[in-house]
Amino acid sequence: MKKFTFNHISFFQLLVLFLLFLISELTAQPVLTRPFFNATIADAYSKHISLKSNDDTLPIPFFDDFSKTGVYPDNSLWLDNNVYVNQNFGIHPPSIGVATFDILNMAGQIYSHASSNTFIADYLTSKPINLSYFITYNSFSYPTNILFYYESATGIYRPADSLYYYSGPYLLNCVVQPGTFTPTMHVYYGSVSLIDVSDSLYYYDTLTSQYVHIVRYTTSYYSLTDSIYLSFYFQPQGLGGNAPESNDSLVLEFKTPLSDWKHIWSSPGFSDTIFHKVVIPLDSIYLVKGFQFRFYNYASFGNLNYPSFASNVDYWNLDYVYLNTGQRVNDSIYPDICFKEPIRSLVEPPYTSIPWEHYKILDTLQIDTLRFNYYNLYSSLVNVKRFLTINNITNHQQLRFDSLGNDNIGPFETFQFKQKTQPNYFPDNNLNKCTFEVLLNITAPTLSSQSIFTWNDTLRFFQNFEYYYAIDDGSAEYGVGLSGEGSQNGQFAMLFKTLTPDTLRAVDMFFNRTLNNASQKYFYLTIWTVNKGKPNHIIYKKTGFKPEYAGINEFHRYSLDTTIYVTDSIFIGWTQTSTDLLNLGFDLNYDYSSNVFYNLNGSWTKLPFNGTPMIRPVFSKSQIINVEEEYMPLTFIPYPNPANNKIFLCDEHICSYILYDITGKIILQGFSQSIDTSPLENGIYILQIFHNKQTSSHKIIIQHP
Repeated sequence: MKKFTFNHISFFQLLVLFLLFLISELTAQPVLTRPFFNATIADAYSKHISLKSNDDTLPIPFFDDFSKTGVYPDNSLWLDNNVYVNQNFGIHPPSIGVATFDILNMAGQIYSHASSNTFIADYLTSKPINLSYFITYNSFSYPTNILFYYESATGIYRPADSLYYYSGPYLLNCVVQPGTFTPTMHVYYGSVSLIDVSDSLYYYDTLTSQYVHIVRYTTSYYSLTDSIYLSFYFQPQGLGGNAPESNDSLVLEFKTPLSDWKHIWSSPGFSDTIFHKVVIPLDSIYLVKGFQFRFYNYASFGNLNYPSFASNVDYWNLDYVYLNTGQRVNDSIYPDICFKEPIRSLVEPPYTSIPWEHYKILDTLQIDTLRFNYYNLYSSLVNVKRFLTINNITNHQQLRFDSLGNDNIGPFETFQFKQKTQPNYFPDNNLNKCTFEVLLNITAPTLSSQSIFTWNDTLRFFQNFEYYYAIDDGSAEYGVGLSGEGSQNGQFAMLFKTLTPDTLRAVDMFFNRTLNNASQKYFYLTIWTVNKGKPNHIIYKKTGFKPEYAGINEFHRYSLDTTIYVTDSIFIGWTQTSTDLLNLGFDLNYDYSSNVFYNLNGSWTKLPFNGTPMIRPVFSKSQIINVEEEYMPLTFIPYPNPANNKIFLCDEHICSYILYDITGKIILQGFSQSIDTSPLENGIYILQIFHNKQTSSHKIIIQHP
């Protein structure tokens, strides 16, 4: 199947898109439009809203390329959740993932103040950053039972039995449960008031009979000679397809605790599919503790004369936001090996998902070749190691952890990986449905000490085998349908071929929400037989259906009142009852348009737009009972830290994890509630945890007695 990008849209199709808004009331035709509502964000909104972080000022380097899993910005770096973090809307971004500015709020709905006049839509605001000074931790370790706290108010040295420290969630006494005091550890006086006295600790030197202050760190101050720059990449339009107009703009502002927001940079709207780099040097007035920067977009709502067309507009994609010392205006060198495109389905095209019972019968549906690209953004030759992990999420089992070898990649080069797949990635089991987690990792030991870049070296994909066939990837970049005079009885049909005879029980469809739900018009759910590759006789036609927007999986399931036994191929779609656009979701990443037809005047015509309508037939020999899985936010902090023999990853749930050493080498990888760390050497490690389609990263210290 052809991978679709915006560049595949022909001039004729662009002309059609423009003319649609001019003649939609005059003639019937197939229509392509943009989503008004983002159901992915709406589904995540209530789950995310309570997870915001409230840390103090951040140190530099500050870096975010929006490669972490989730639809909201990383709340350890950003204060607000307006932009949409995704891996679908950017065209050839610097690294995997972008932050998309549009006219939808954090709940995935259009802003209430949106209008055809220019208005401010999304904000992306950094947390306060310390550009005044930085600290360097000294190297030491002392047993906690020899510590003293100097209480300046009384002049008394308080002994260790009055001091406490945390090991994971547990508060321990420095004498009763001794540990090791290290530079980044916090020690508290009193078991109730818990006064942090980490900077006022001493040990007693018996040789000199003196108390010696333990200096945890040294402080250095930034100046203009440190060359602190903020750089980022931006792209108007992107795969979303709607370019911001010239009166729209993307804006950058700076702020300090003693000043208001100040305009620093902006770009007027224009049409493009290239990422443009911007580098901003920081003046001395911003070298303070509490510096902040923010992006926001000015937008203007589109044509409001036809509500069923009203949709999301004025896309800007932001990527690779980097604030650090030692940069230059023309710098384009980063110590980073990264992915730029997401991994797609591992089953044979045209499918992205297949009913699990069908897949188990036919063992030839796994792709025969694994392909992906990665990129060297550095100026030197780098050796890169590759790994593939597959976990069965449904029964909590790691199925494989495979090395995919290693190769050198030259400076600023792209490496195109291609290798025959091993058999049986997704082994048979006695379940009715199953979900597999697929992880691809690349590591470069010579670069991986740059831990801020580690997120973009992992691709994560969920291979779902439930009850339906899917040809789309679940992302609606556009909407599609029929509209205009003469379309009242129009028909829209999509071809499906079942791989084994089975009973069709329902149809899943994803409709884009429109302004005031204007597209929520009744239609006939219609199913046809196939003749010479086109719809033929109607075998099912039922009214009483209309676009619905709520649902566990974002798609709405339309159950059939009469089941249909399908032995081969059918067409599924609808018959209109009005001239309004129903606005079905349309995926631009896969092109199935040669199997999609519409009928306005008695003859069937192929859809003129490249992409895939978001329709999924649901098969099962018995009635399907849906049970909603409980959502558990990834708020658990691994403990103990420092650790000796074991680290607990999750409380009551099993998580997949990757543990790296400080050079970026993968040390351990698995699927468990805990990690046995007894074989590991003392030192610092980076732990990535994956659970519920979320990720978190933690610095772990292994410290054996």
